Amino acid sequence: RVGDGQGLGRRVRMGLAMREASVETKMGDVPDGPDPLELVQGDMRRLKRKIKAVIDRNLGSGGETHPLLKSSSKDFFERSEKTWRPTVVLLLGQALSQSLPVEERAAYMDDCMVLAEIVEIMHTSTVIHDTVLEDFDSLEKGNPAHVIYSSSVAGNKISILSGDFLLARASVLLSSLRNTQVVEIMAGALEAIMTGQMGLHRPSGGLTTDNYIRTVEDRTSKLLASGCLCAALVAGHKADSEVAMDAERVGMKLGTAYQITRDMIMTEKNYEKLWKKINGCVDRGDEVVFDQYEINEPLQRASCLIYVLEHDAEMRNRVESEGGFKDVEQLLSAREAIESTNAVGVMRGMAEDSATDGIRALKSVPEGDAREALSMLAHYVVQPSQDRLQRVNYKEGGYVAPKEDKDSKSRMWGTQLAKAKKGARFGLFSTISAKVGEKITAAGLKNRLGSLGGGKAKRKADE
Repeated sequence: RVGDGQGLGRRVRMGLAMREASVETKMGDVPDGPDPLELVQGDMRRLKRKIKAVIDRNLGSGGETHPLLKSSSKDFFERSEKTWRPTVVLLLGQALSQSLPVEERAAYMDDCMVLAEIVEIMHTSTVIHDTVLEDFDSLEKGNPAHVIYSSSVAGNKISILSGDFLLARASVLLSSLRNTQVVEIMAGALEAIMTGQMGLHRPSGGLTTDNYIRTVEDRTSKLLASGCLCAALVAGHKADSEVAMDAERVGMKLGTAYQITRDMIMTEKNYEKLWKKINGCVDRGDEVVFDQYEINEPLQRASCLIYVLEHDAEMRNRVESEGGFKDVEQLLSAREAIESTNAVGVMRGMAEDSATDGIRALKSVPEGDAREALSMLAHYVVQPSQDRLQRVNYKEGGYVAPKEDKDSKSRMWGTQLAKAKKGARFGLFSTISAKVGEKITAAGLKNRLGSLGGGKAKRKADE
């Protein structure tokens, strides 16, 4: 969809380590306009104080907070990413309030504050549940509960209880709105989240981009869409009205655009773990061991890889029949196919299409700073590295663009892939002919290749 000549923007380099792929962008640079995060700054401080009070005072029985529950939950409310989801609900509320009588606006915004709190709490509960460790995971991949207990079993129990507590808190907040229609809609969002979470690693219906998008809509977009729809309903609009349907569409499309982009970033981070281990083992001559979970980690949330598998029948059959990649060489081949199929460009195009649809849906929202800020936020969520959603990039004076040598990182990626493929070809780690988990040291490999005799074998050994 990107390579068919329909791109309307300029050419840019990706902000991921997939930077060698130059793609067309329809949305271009972030336009000038009100900063969405700054426009609701006061409301967001108030919202965070409310949530913090819940965690600090009411997270345990008898009004006293269990320290493990407190530590486990608080960690997520102080995460590195800006709380942009409730920002969408509050901005939409600000825009819709302009059509209400002046004397009703304050009460309406109070209800929008509750909806924003519900959206953030429900999202955070799923983040906490995501940190439940598998049997093969190390404690470092967990949350503070795992560290405090030094146990994945105990840490998992606390994580589940913490997430469940937040869902219970969201239910209490829903009841305070005294609107059964809103309760039903948000309950449906929770059901969608659980369905989507179950399809996180393998979308139901097979590894296709259509199924992937449906999973994204369930596990991410539906919650925000429901919060936006409820904001319209509380403002007095009927569910089948143009305003209500457009409000829901704004949330759905922004949520989808964000998650597609985010999943691309996470896929690359998973690959970077692989590069780090490969390079470290090669440089130090350590034993090189890759287990099946480690090899298949990049396949999680992997929109670009799913696109590749959709266009490579042989690779797809292998992944589906074997339950993932069998060895590092297969994984590296898939990573190379991401470049050759322009998967980054295609998925970025899908994310931008979704964000553009979200901007179009704002047509029913009253004009003003809040509406313009929502349009700005649509640009924020599809930035290749989502820099404007990261707290570290904000100082007292506002947003400060991070300094990054993208050309240098692009060259680094090319070097890493070449190095990794060479290691796979020479049998430095699990190859097609070797079992997953085979241990081969660099020194042992050199001796093994050198013993074959001849100048060619010696050159291979040296490499």
